Amino acid sequence: MLPLYPLGPVDWLTTQSLYHTLPLLNEEGIVLCWPRTPYVSLGCHQDWADVNPECGLPIMRRRVGGSLVYLDAQQVFYQIVVSPSRLSRLSHPTQWYRWALDPVVGLLRSWGLKAEHHAPADIWVGSRKISGNAGGTLDDRIVVVGNILLDFPVATMVRARYAPTPQFAQAFEDTLTRSVVTLKALRPALADPETVQTALARQFQARWHATVMPFPWARWDATLQKTGRELIDPGWLSQSGRPRPFYEVKVQEGRYLRAPKDPRFHHLTVEYETARGAITRIWGWPDDPLPLPLSREQLQMWPGVSPGIEWLRQLVDLPQRSPHSSTLFSH
Repeated sequence: MLPLYPLGPVDWLTTQSLYHTLPLLNEEGIVLCWPRTPYVSLGCHQDWADVNPECGLPIMRRRVGGSLVYLDAQQVFYQIVVSPSRLSRLSHPTQWYRWALDPVVGLLRSWGLKAEHHAPADIWVGSRKISGNAGGTLDDRIVVVGNILLDFPVATMVRARYAPTPQFAQAFEDTLTRSVVTLKALRPALADPETVQTALARQFQARWHATVMPFPWARWDATLQKTGRELIDPGWLSQSGRPRPFYEVKVQEGRYLRAPKDPRFHHLTVEYETARGAITRIWGWPDDPLPLPLSREQLQMWPGVSPGIEWLRQLVDLPQRSPHSSTLFSH
């Protein structure tokens, strides 16, 4: 029996402390909820410098992966916490995601949407993301958490993320607008948190035989409060992430925005699709237009060495070709 807790609206920090607390208590369960007020959530490996401190929103850092996200009451959360013994036949995290997201995909399809799990951790309708997810193991529990986008304020998300230049912010807004879709845009009559939570609960009951249970607030409250304080502790929040020679924003699975950290090339921003191994858009290129998409193979074979081309190579994870250009990559 897997407990199902449809909680509805809760305090913003509680929406995160819930799935962090269940593993601490050696519990399993499915939590459905949404935050009463908006906030920003950082992934556990992300650099604090990725946050725009002037965004005016509370900020926490979760203990599972994924990138910086803006969260609000127009996103219904599902949080799945289970023992590894339930998934003993699934050895890879991508399989955990597929299993965990099956009821969510099923719900969207029941509403006539062509939803697909886009590995490892997105749900897309067509070519656009309607659900972003993160996961990991916490205290010997497998955890997968995600949301369904009822609506999404792109400009607010862009403001929450540090941008080295106005052009980078504009590129982020343009790319995000093309990459995300919401229930309000596709099925406006269904874009209500209560409606979505009720329908999600039915999916988990039908597919997993989950059982609706009252949430033991009184028994678990002390641990929830302690966990919440830890997620906003300044020492935990301000950690540095993995060093990179460029700024990067993940927009959806396989699509990234990147820009050099070298101030001489801040005008340059690219959209890079990892599945295609190609740059698909360029902002701020000062020379003659380049052929797009521009693949890693084309850049590998590009004749001559120029500072701009060397930075494009760097932005698609190719090594420098010339030791004489090493000063281009200082940051």
